[in-house]
Amino acid sequence: MSLALWLTGAASAAVLGASARWNWWRPRAEGLPILMYHKIGTPPPDSRLKKLWVSTDMFRRQMEWLKTHRWEPVTLRQVAEKQDRGDPLSPRAVVISFDDGYLNNYQNAFPVLRDYGYPAVVFLVVQAVGWENFWHDPATESRLPMMSWKNAEEMQSAGVEFGSHTMTHPRLTGIESKQVVEELGKSRRIITEFLGREPVTFAYPYGNGQDDEKVRRLVRDAGYRWACSVHQGKSVPTEEPYCLHRIFVRGDDSLFDFHLNMTRGRARL
Repeated sequence: MSLALWLTGAASAAVLGASARWNWWRPRAEGLPILMYHKIGTPPPDSRLKKLWVSTDMFRRQMEWLKTHRWEPVTLRQVAEKQDRGDPLSPRAVVISFDDGYLNNYQNAFPVLRDYGYPAVVFLVVQAVGWENFWHDPATESRLPMMSWKNAEEMQSAGVEFGSHTMTHPRLTGIESKQVVEELGKSRRIITEFLGREPVTFAYPYGNGQDDEKVRRLVRDAGYRWACSVHQGKSVPTEEPYCLHRIFVRGDDSLFDFHLNMTRGRARL
């Protein structure tokens, strides 16, 4: 084989490899990007869930990217209010969301959000507030402290919206309907009691129940306006209000991945 043919083959293989890893070749996606984060900071040395950790430095760089590219962070409550008034949502709107309510969201993410003046949405596991993520298997990752109600109050006063992630983080399709109703209703009541504002948003633990019509109906009947899934991609809230797609921001994402997430709705196949 000639050197020219070898180089052509190698270049083709590189392009194919990049196409398999990144979605740069896809057309730009329409809709509302809802970024999904979990933990901000440095993972424990024994962590097997490092993809759920975004470093504080990378989180700041991502927020700077949003500012540089003129994106406009909003809460899901603000999306609902615009819809009620009949006002169009800005094509540059983006939602920054966090699942579970880890203390590191308050310690590491909140100062960055405050620096940029960005709102966000945090989905709380109510029974874990002020305690630890008891649903984690310590064999997989050390349990972590969760934010307190005082932390949540401070964040809410700075523009952060709080939604429900249930009482105990169960798989909703694995429990009886009456338990689902309790997980949805009790968590909503307690958040209202402690923060003085009734939640309008919900996120399915593990994404479980997001495709189950019965569970979706129970979420709606519990009084929530929106429910967030873990389906990857941008969302059109008026089309699937109880299965909003989100963009999972991974700990090993580069800024190029972030760019693809924001423009294509996903960085990887």
